Amino acid sequence: MESTTAMNDAGMYLSIVVPLFDEEESVALLLDRLQEVCCDFDFNWEVILVDDGSTDKTWAVVEERKQAMPELRAIKLRCNCGQTAAMVAGFDHSRGQIIVTLDGDLQNDPADIPVLLAKLDEGFDIVSGWRKDRHDHWSRVLPSRIANSLISLTTGVYLHDYGCSLKAYRADCIRKIDCYGEMHRFFPALASMTGAHVAELPVRHHSRQFGTSKYGLNRIFKVFSDIFAINLIIRFSAAPLKGFVLCGLPFALLAAALCSLALAAWGFDWTEGKAMFFSVGSAISLLGLLLMLSLGILGELTVALSDLSHTRLISVTSRKTSVVSARHEEAK
Repeated sequence: MESTTAMNDAGMYLSIVVPLFDEEESVALLLDRLQEVCCDFDFNWEVILVDDGSTDKTWAVVEERKQAMPELRAIKLRCNCGQTAAMVAGFDHSRGQIIVTLDGDLQNDPADIPVLLAKLDEGFDIVSGWRKDRHDHWSRVLPSRIANSLISLTTGVYLHDYGCSLKAYRADCIRKIDCYGEMHRFFPALASMTGAHVAELPVRHHSRQFGTSKYGLNRIFKVFSDIFAINLIIRFSAAPLKGFVLCGLPFALLAAALCSLALAAWGFDWTEGKAMFFSVGSAISLLGLLLMLSLGILGELTVALSDLSHTRLISVTSRKTSVVSARHEEAK
């Protein structure tokens, strides 16, 4: 991975992270719009573009613009690692107290960034965009709505649009989260493990101007597998024994039922062989239960020896992002 920096990090307040993949036609326009919005800010800001292994001239355009834009920093991944990896790379290299993410295809509107920052200033840790008037084909909108409902229902963090990339985070909240695979859409749910306060705001959404969507039908299966994985992480990462006990309950019930049948077979002299059959089945079920309990105990020992600092967020939610308003007061 190659990275370039353009300015020191003294007093950096806002970092805007944008993952790119084959966006040579849109990246220059995106930077123009970001400059138009950010030039009115009275605090330090930076834009971090992460080229996720583009095969077109995206990186060449970024290198050219970097010469005339001191706020621009760029990271180039050697291969296409996925949107989650690109975002995490941007988080790792960001220096701001607040991190804003958005897509590089111009469908998210940079003009919504000040609105997200204002909502953060009310005391929230994450503000997620909601593409209420979404300009995408129904084949993308319908599966997205189903997935959003499932994620909200299973994680307990109710949002209309988990898939919207336009989000604002407190840096000390999002940097503590370990993510992999395609889990960028679950950042709000993962952050809820740390006690983060999450809000949602309607944002503008535009039709794609250049290129084609990078998502296909295979994305649906990835999302549903990620929903299963994220629920395991949220519910049982800090207490794995509970999860294995739940998995062991069917074995316990089956063992009890087979044991009862075995006793009945012995007591009432059922057909020869039935008592032995039920006894063996009960023993195998008990072994399954013991296996689940053993794995749960090993999980608890592993957790006890592991660093779970990413699941704790000390005093973050009790502090407001009042840097902007404080600077206005100083100016007066």
